Amino acid sequence: MPHPTDVDRLLAAARETMAKVRDCWLATPAADGGINARVVVPLPGVPGEDDWTIWFGTRSSSRKAQEIRRAGRLTLGYQHHPDRAYVSLQGRATLVEDRSTIRDLWREEFRPFFPQGPEQSEIAFVRIDVDRIELCVNGVTPEPFGSRYSAIERDSNRHWKIIPG
Repeated sequence: MPHPTDVDRLLAAARETMAKVRDCWLATPAADGGINARVVVPLPGVPGEDDWTIWFGTRSSSRKAQEIRRAGRLTLGYQHHPDRAYVSLQGRATLVEDRSTIRDLWREEFRPFFPQGPEQSEIAFVRIDVDRIELCVNGVTPEPFGSRYSAIERDSNRHWKIIPG
């Protein structure tokens, strides 16, 4: 059985890689059985949230929002090309349209997309509760680098455990 510090090392490597990347890929299951992918900009840490709860904004009428409502799950992919490192986050996704939460999460940098600000009816936020992390980070992932990945998942008590990759 892996030592808890092994899990801590994987979580730290994932956080460090993610911190180097501003934009990430979002993949959602399409209605036709395929996958749709697009770039999103996750919010920096939201006060009061678990480190592995990720938020980003969207239009409530977008294809992305429709797919999240239908599937309730998504994948975020972070790649830091200079290190040849990646982190893939999977988890439950919720579309949040509550006006109070939207006001709390609002950033002025969203105004070009939502000119009316946090009161604009089309704005929503997506909340991802990460329950699986896959990563490939040099010096952390088993050798030979690039041909294997490391994975951790949350158990029913929300504790992280290493999953054979």
